[in-house]
Amino acid sequence: MSKAQPKSPQLKFQLAIEAIKGKISQADLSRQYDVDPKLVSKWKNEVIARGYQVFENKKDNSQKQIEQLEQVIGKKEVEVQLLKKFLSHYNST
Repeated sequence: MSKAQPKSPQLKFQLAIEAIKGKISQADLSRQYDVDPKLVSKWKNEVIARGYQVFENKKDNSQKQIEQLEQVIGKKEVEVQLLKKFLSHYNST
């Protein structure tokens, strides 16, 4: 039995929308696109649960990511300073 090819995000979204519309049963979608019915149900539930994120303010997400990256940079700067001190102490002995 060969391993199924990964499905593109566009196809997953399309199948989820079709499942939400309900014009075609999830079983029929699964057969038509050669996908496990559980996956169609999972993708449908993900779109329903996270669909609101399309309308979120992108700046809020970007700002959070910037803050996280600034924290990482700060930690790395502290690590570099500690290593410099350690090396200077080690080289002087």
